[in-house]
Amino acid sequence: MKKNILILLFIPILAFSQEKKSNDDLIDNAKTKKQAELIEKEIIGIWLYKKWTDKTGKEITSREVQIDTIIAVETFVRANIEFKKDGTYKFLNCPFDNGCPNGKWKYNRIDKRIDFIFDKPIYNVPIDKIEPELLKQLKEEGALIETKGFEWEIAEINLNELIIIEHLPHNEFEFDYELSHYLKK
Repeated sequence: MKKNILILLFIPILAFSQEKKSNDDLIDNAKTKKQAELIEKEIIGIWLYKKWTDKTGKEITSREVQIDTIIAVETFVRANIEFKKDGTYKFLNCPFDNGCPNGKWKYNRIDKRIDFIFDKPIYNVPIDKIEPELLKQLKEEGALIETKGFEWEIAEINLNELIIIEHLPHNEFEFDYELSHYLKK
């Protein structure tokens, strides 16, 4: 009887001790294998947005997105970007009404990505256009979300083309993505 109880106790432990692989390897496999020094050198310059593709290279111009009962058409537009040697970046011909953030960039050698830090934070609401009382309330309720930057993971880079990985919704064990393509000016 004691043996049976011990066996029953160990079965859950064995089940929970089995480790699922995360998607880190899948993400790393999609990233460029180039050396950091080469990436930091080749990225300097002006990059013109060319197209959006799925991971097989098929071009995507738009897609329908459903949010509750609303169906919207998402179009793929990106601003051109300039990377400077001094570690700053600037979006050119910004296609968005609220503008595009500019700031500093740095290649993160550990995570193999480009980190962008905005010159000034961006918020989920236009803080310059709402009443001070409402702004105070949003802060107190934790509903004011501040974004200080973002990151890009490079799928490929050479002297003429830059391909950025655009993550699609996925869990921690899968990896789904599309690609945005830029050409060097």
